[in-house]
Amino acid sequence: MKRAVIIFLCFLQTGLFAQKNAQARIDSMLHELPALKEDTPLVKTMLQIAQTYIQVDPGKGIKYAESGLAMAEKMKWKRGIANFQNALGLLVGDTGNNAAARGHFERSLVLNKEMNASFNMISNLNNIGRSYQRESDFSRALEYYFRALAIAEEIKSDEQISLVGTNLAASYITQRNFVKGLQYAQMTLKHAELAHSTGNMGKALLHLGVIKEQTRDTASAKTYLNRALKVYEDAGNRMAVAQALAEMAPMEYPDLKKAISIMLKAQQILDEIAPTSTISIQSMANLGRTYYDMAMQTAPAGKKECLAKSESYLRRGEKICKETGNTEYLATIAINLADLEEQKGNYKAALNNYKTYSAINDSLFSQDKKNDLAGMENKHNIDLKNKEIAINQLELVSQRKTQVGLIVGLALLGIIGGMLFWQSRMRKKSNTTLMVLNNRLDEANKVKVKFFGILSHDLRSPIASLINFLHLLKNEPELLTADEKTKHQQQIGQSAEELLQSMETMLLWSKEQMEHFKPDIRLVPVSALFDYLQKFFPETQRVNIRFNDPENLVVSADENYLKVIMQNLTSNAIKALKNMPEGRIEWKARKDGAKTILSITDNGPGINEEQVKSLYHEGSGFNVKTGFGLHLIRDLAKAIQYHISIESKPGFGTTFVLSS
Repeated sequence: MKRAVIIFLCFLQTGLFAQKNAQARIDSMLHELPALKEDTPLVKTMLQIAQTYIQVDPGKGIKYAESGLAMAEKMKWKRGIANFQNALGLLVGDTGNNAAARGHFERSLVLNKEMNASFNMISNLNNIGRSYQRESDFSRALEYYFRALAIAEEIKSDEQISLVGTNLAASYITQRNFVKGLQYAQMTLKHAELAHSTGNMGKALLHLGVIKEQTRDTASAKTYLNRALKVYEDAGNRMAVAQALAEMAPMEYPDLKKAISIMLKAQQILDEIAPTSTISIQSMANLGRTYYDMAMQTAPAGKKECLAKSESYLRRGEKICKETGNTEYLATIAINLADLEEQKGNYKAALNNYKTYSAINDSLFSQDKKNDLAGMENKHNIDLKNKEIAINQLELVSQRKTQVGLIVGLALLGIIGGMLFWQSRMRKKSNTTLMVLNNRLDEANKVKVKFFGILSHDLRSPIASLINFLHLLKNEPELLTADEKTKHQQQIGQSAEELLQSMETMLLWSKEQMEHFKPDIRLVPVSALFDYLQKFFPETQRVNIRFNDPENLVVSADENYLKVIMQNLTSNAIKALKNMPEGRIEWKARKDGAKTILSITDNGPGINEEQVKSLYHEGSGFNVKTGFGLHLIRDLAKAIQYHISIESKPGFGTTFVLSS
């Protein structure tokens, strides 16, 4: 009997293993789907639905995988994209489109390599090999299987080793190399049991059943297949249940009716979930052959009907083989069609089918092909030996490193001794540096004493004037005329205002010197500043103060800071003009590009070089001659990020310019 050997190719469902009642799980997730927003939970649920459909109905799972892939790409979630590409490959592959499936697997593999995701790389390589095996390209299939096995052995994962082992066993069973098939099926079962992987255990048991059946050990075959069927039924894996049933059916020979009944049960499942899959093709080939065998045992009245059913399944399988490029099972179907056509008397058609069978069989099972397959395994074994050699070399390198470490340790002891000597010398240098810093600190204290001396001078002068005026009015009032009394009272008020101004200015300056004090920067109309100055200096003898703001400009600054700066500059200008018969002061606001410029100009005697230096250089010291005012102006302007410049020539007046 030319029966197709049904083998099971393993694939990895990333992050999801077969569960009991898979359809119920899908229904539960579909019920939750509308409540999820378009973010990671929704995408993950779509992936689980697509992966679960692989074992229930691959055709229905494709739309969920495609929708989830679009969401993952929109989110730029690389791992999700890789998982959806892998799931799409599995779903599309089970519909018979192997080339499209490989495209999805290859794209997933590229992303998983970038992320160094070993487990998912094994899955991709397995699935690419599986797609080639469906096309009977066993050399390419084994190439990818052994690449996957190398990674699984490198990471020492029992589950992944058993996963790859199922495909290696399936490949060798297809090639009728039952010795190698048995070796890898037993390897799979061993590692699956260590990993407690029921899915891979089921596949290993199924392969062992097929091998025992093909080697005529029927009792052992039934034991393994029944165990596999139980595992798959418990897991709700309908595809694997169909395969187990299809393998168990021939065990009922010579009871062909019972065998066909089991086969039809398997084919019904496959027609529902994967009608164009490799397992479905194999099942149809076996049904066609079994109906043929039944025709040979049936009376003429029923023989024609059995032959018609046989041809129906064989032709359907032949059509799918040609559509999917599956030459292996095309050969099996061709030899069965040859027998069928001969029985019908179509000897030419029978001969053509036999030629097709022979050509494919010679291609698939030639000595060159067997040598290629053996070369793949030898290459894997050589890789393992190379790894052992590499490990031994690493051990030698480790011993050499130990020796080098001892030498380096001695060298370090010498270096530490040298560092201690160097530290001793550095300590001496540090002591010298500390002495220099102490000297600088003493100098700073002297400067501070000098500063407070100048500050007390600036405060003492207006206070002394007040006291003198008050004593004169109290003790010698008769010495003053009414006009002189009025004049002195005005001078007393002016001295008090100057004292208050100085105190407020110094308070603001001291705040600015505090570490965490910050000005409040906002837009201030220039007109408001000029109004403030007009009110502060309402009447000034012999000095004419003018304000020029034709464009009604605004400046960005802390209003209080700017008022103090402008007040001090105005006060200094008035003092400079006290002996001038026709003193003039002009405040002007103008635009310079995006900046607003404020300037004050007087026609006084000008200021000397030492006072200019005091304003421009922060390192210049305080003294009685330069006073405290220019330092205040400089520091307050800096605090609000303003620049102040001076244009002055002795005898020709002075101009101060403020710009942000």
